[in-house]
Amino acid sequence: MKTARKVVLAAAVSAVALFSVIAADRPTPREVQRREMKKLDRLVGHWKGTGWIQMGPQGRHEFTQTETIEARLDGLVLVIEGLGKAKEDGSTVHSALAFLSYDPRANQFRWHSFTPEGQIDTEAKVGTDTFEWTLQIPQRGRMRYTITRNDKGEWFEVGEMSREDQTWYKTFEMTLRRQP
Repeated sequence: MKTARKVVLAAAVSAVALFSVIAADRPTPREVQRREMKKLDRLVGHWKGTGWIQMGPQGRHEFTQTETIEARLDGLVLVIEGLGKAKEDGSTVHSALAFLSYDPRANQFRWHSFTPEGQIDTEAKVGTDTFEWTLQIPQRGRMRYTITRNDKGEWFEVGEMSREDQTWYKTFEMTLRRQP
């Protein structure tokens, strides 16, 4: 009887020890979030450049753009603030504030932005040198924005629109350079 108790006790202690080792090897949600957000370190900084936007029958408009990206909360969130001014008269053509984070429970990046036109909350996709998010515009279709790093290390962004998610038309292009 005593031997059986000792065997059961030894098995229980071994199981607890094994579980502790396995659990210690598994990263916490915060560690996963931090690791995923590190993939976006290349975007942190102050950026400046030019671009164009095609606004329906109004035609193509050129603009200058600044983007300021800061890592906050020990790298768990990126705060992105963008401001675009029309080349013709300096009027504001784009103003936005966005938050980018990683949700370890859903295993996805989240893009939440605010503009004078409204809010966007959507999934973002992060690749080795790409960052993409899409949004649905009622009665117009889907917009897709893709940021890549070109061969000069610049931020190159393209905006496209599709009514049926098959054929995409470029409506926006921007190239920014990191500022010192």
